[in-house]
Amino acid sequence: MIGKLIMELFHARTTAHVLHLKSRSYAQHVALNTFYDEIIGLADTLAEAYQGEYGLIETYPPKYSPYTDPILLMDDLRECVDECSKEFDEADSHLRNICDEIRALIASTSYKLRFLR
Repeated sequence: MIGKLIMELFHARTTAHVLHLKSRSYAQHVALNTFYDEIIGLADTLAEAYQGEYGLIETYPPKYSPYTDPILLMDDLRECVDECSKEFDEADSHLRNICDEIRALIASTSYKLRFLR
């Protein structure tokens, strides 16, 4: 599951960048810029912390789903983060904390996309 989440985060970065370039809304343009600037650092932190606890992530499933709606991208990504973080043990609070930071970035981006025009 962790490999799936990391791939989803990497994919979301690229998708957000493409949607950022296509946007005709300044608020959407800026919100997506912030998201794609920050998400890879958080994904990398999560992957490295996980691997420090459990060893190398061996499986990264291929993933490509085009999105035209950035809110749908954020909603799907939120579900993936929530699903993966449920699999961590109680002792994995550091991994849950990183997922919480990712979740906060998704929530902040979702707010900007929904309410700032």
